[in-house]
Amino acid sequence: MKLIELAVPTLVVRSGMTLREVFRECVRCNVGGLPYADAEGRICGRVSLRHIVKHTCIPDFLVGAADYLGDNIDNVDLPEARRRAILAEEASGYVLESRATISAGSPLIKGLAIMERYNSSYLFLVDAGEYRGVVTRMAVVGCMLARDEEGA
Repeated sequence: MKLIELAVPTLVVRSGMTLREVFRECVRCNVGGLPYADAEGRICGRVSLRHIVKHTCIPDFLVGAADYLGDNIDNVDLPEARRRAILAEEASGYVLESRATISAGSPLIKGLAIMERYNSSYLFLVDAGEYRGVVTRMAVVGCMLARDEEGA
């Protein structure tokens, strides 16, 4: 199976887009990140939900104490208090390098190996600089289940 068969087409994040737009597209497509393109349209990075949430919603001191937190910390409701400001932020401030890219014609096993190598739940399909879509581990597992149910 080729990766293009599992690809989900998404928007490409560009300068000027907000986190609201990124979140909306990630939720619509059920993906954990989107590619980021420079002014010339080249994929030059990625915008990751995990990275954004880590830096906008979770104070470092809470991450360090995560194993010791109880359920009665409602007074530390930082994301809700800052929700509008977070959503209005420009996405370009959260661009990471794009390590997990692969050709759309690559075999599934290679895609899974690259996801594992870079500890990623998704990768971008890029052919000759053209973005073709994103493939997620969830899509791979969904395909396995669908084929099993078909008896294939």
